[in-house]
Amino acid sequence: MLMSMTGFGKREIENSDINISVEIKSINSRYLEVNHKIPRLFSEDEDAILGLVRKKLLRGKIILNISYTLLNDNFNQIKLNKTKVDEYINIATALSSIDNIDKKLSVEKLLSLPDVISSSTASSNIAYKRILSKSVNDAIDDLIKMRFQEGNNLSKDIQFRLKKIKKDLALIVKISERTQKEILKNYRKKIKLLFDNNDKIILDDNRLLQEIVIFMEKKDIHEEITRLQSHIDLFLDCIVKGKNEKGKRMAFLLQEFLREINTIGSKTDNIKTSHLVVNIKTEIEKIREQVQNIL
Repeated sequence: MLMSMTGFGKREIENSDINISVEIKSINSRYLEVNHKIPRLFSEDEDAILGLVRKKLLRGKIILNISYTLLNDNFNQIKLNKTKVDEYINIATALSSIDNIDKKLSVEKLLSLPDVISSSTASSNIAYKRILSKSVNDAIDDLIKMRFQEGNNLSKDIQFRLKKIKKDLALIVKISERTQKEILKNYRKKIKLLFDNNDKIILDDNRLLQEIVIFMEKKDIHEEITRLQSHIDLFLDCIVKGKNEKGKRMAFLLQEFLREINTIGSKTDNIKTSHLVVNIKTEIEKIREQVQNIL
């Protein structure tokens, strides 16, 4: 089963101390790229959170946003750190004796200095570990579920287009078999006409046969058709079997699709075959656009 790189997950959980909300979304990217907003309150858990994201999501551009609201009023209190205030005042008094220094230390400036105001929201005081872990895990699982749903839709579309390619390829095989017989028949007509018009021409049967074989080999597309059919079978196996991270292998197989169909197009002189080649290349391009979003 295919998995898309596009997805969204959200989970909000709370206890008596805190409400935690986690939003995570992903879009297609060649590599794994994680952009995040994690509050300072959870700074000591940041590495574990990002490690979990990388382990579960594998590839894509990931955007993680975690926010919280404190529910316990005891954690919303702020206090004046008198020790720090005294230290800043002592430093300001010592500096006042130096010329060219502003000797005024206003309350506004004092309050803007680091650690003057202390909060009781220390992470060690708040019971958040369990619900943070669960909310992150659940949000990631929601995203993965959406990835599978998107992947299922992509799978249906790709298989529909592969059926169209196989149908057009079968028509090319029929036209090719008929064309080879027509080419041989036309050669015989031209040779007979040439002999009828000029009795002096001596026919070397071996050389003639050799030239016909060389020409037919140049126009023969059976090898390319066989390889393309094999690539299509491998592609279908890749859709229904195997583990995740199928996108890169599928992209490689599509390159081989194009290589074979381009060779078929360059070898044919038949108008109908040329039109079918264009149709197949169009479907391959549409599949390629879908594969860019597959994990």
